[in-house]
Amino acid sequence: MMFWAAAGVLVLAAVLALIAPLVRRNSQTAGRAEHGLAVLKDQLAEIERDRAAGRLAEAEAQAARIEVERRILAEADRRETTGSKGSADSRPRRFAVAVAVILGLPLATGLVYMRSGSPGVPDLPLSARADERARMAETAQQQQGIMEMVQNLERRLGNRPDDIEGWMLLGRSRLALGDFEQAAIAYSRAADLGGGAEAVGEMGEALVRRDRGIVTSDARRAFERVLTLAPADPRARYYLAVAAHQMGDEETAVRQWLELALDTPASAPWRASLMQRIEDVAAENGLDIAALRAEVEAGRPSASGPRGPSQDDVAAAQAMAPDERLQMIRGMVDGLQARLDEDPNDVEGWLRLGRSWQVLGEPEKSVAAYREAAERAPHRAEVQLDYARALFPPGTANRAMPQEFIDAISRVRAIDPEHPEGLFFGGMIAARNGDEEAARDLWSRLLERLPEDSPIRDAIEQRLATLGEG
Repeated sequence: MMFWAAAGVLVLAAVLALIAPLVRRNSQTAGRAEHGLAVLKDQLAEIERDRAAGRLAEAEAQAARIEVERRILAEADRRETTGSKGSADSRPRRFAVAVAVILGLPLATGLVYMRSGSPGVPDLPLSARADERARMAETAQQQQGIMEMVQNLERRLGNRPDDIEGWMLLGRSRLALGDFEQAAIAYSRAADLGGGAEAVGEMGEALVRRDRGIVTSDARRAFERVLTLAPADPRARYYLAVAAHQMGDEETAVRQWLELALDTPASAPWRASLMQRIEDVAAENGLDIAALRAEVEAGRPSASGPRGPSQDDVAAAQAMAPDERLQMIRGMVDGLQARLDEDPNDVEGWLRLGRSWQVLGEPEKSVAAYREAAERAPHRAEVQLDYARALFPPGTANRAMPQEFIDAISRVRAIDPEHPEGLFFGGMIAARNGDEEAARDLWSRLLERLPEDSPIRDAIEQRLATLGEG
């Protein structure tokens, strides 16, 4: 009822505003006519005063009186004509217009609302509105409480910067407030202090949420670091597949998700959404899930193969001091290296070893491990790319591009000519060699494959725009 009352008042105000000029018109017209006659009579009196004062001759005064009297007669005749015509014509027309406005405007307004509005929706009961206000007040109070807790926690961490649990709690609190940037920073501090796979994984996910679902290079490196600490971590494996999908490599993404699905218990709460994601991406890109699953299952390492640190190993490492933990991890990596020397045909083991040495800050050993994997899987584009990335990590100047990197990219392009990273690096190599036409062709083909929301589109377009300037 409150809505209809408010709507009625607004419509009434609009009606009054529209009909007011129609009502005022007669009085305004009459007022103008009376004013005109009064002016003309004043002119006659002025002429008589000028004649009596000698400012006008008799003949001039007579001529002026005749002109003014003629105007008075004309004004009187026009007033009589207008008055009769208004009675016979204008008044009924104005009355009809006023009636149409009074009746038509509310009717038209009601019809529009009945067609486009929601007249059947009941008013929100006062109790429900009170409940909603109470919930809003409670939410605001909770937010305020979290903010106070964060401020207290930050003051405490200022005095105790080595408190891993404190940094983890700060990260969770910042996430609750939607401050993903600060959450990632807090988790990064916890990871640097030895927070392990959990801290690094939380940092990676905070970065993804900060960038609205885009797995950037920073987030990808975080998840790769997680896998060196916890090779079976489902979150890291999932997001690395998301990164492949966002780069336009849908087949690799589906393969990685299928591998994750094979390791995911049927009771896991995320399994249903994972399978749905696999089906959606496969359907959108015409991929045969059954064939890919068969290939994934056939290529999985045996249970006895080297798999790096186990979850139990990682759990035991959490209780150690940072130096002890690093020493333990190095010992396990050395053990993995020794087992691979005895059984060098495990490509996945060499890849895992390459990631481990990379995280431990041993780039030469990482390159050597990736080289072993690349030599044993010459027809796998992703393995060749892992080797290429190790040879030419982000931030390396183009002039320092090694020949081994160029050869690895050539193998990638021979295996899959339309692979997104093959196109990207191929364009870089062509531009470095001065072949602008080839670079433009490769990067243009890459743009055609990239999704519209891909984070690297702008960078590729910028490279195309500046071709030839360097």
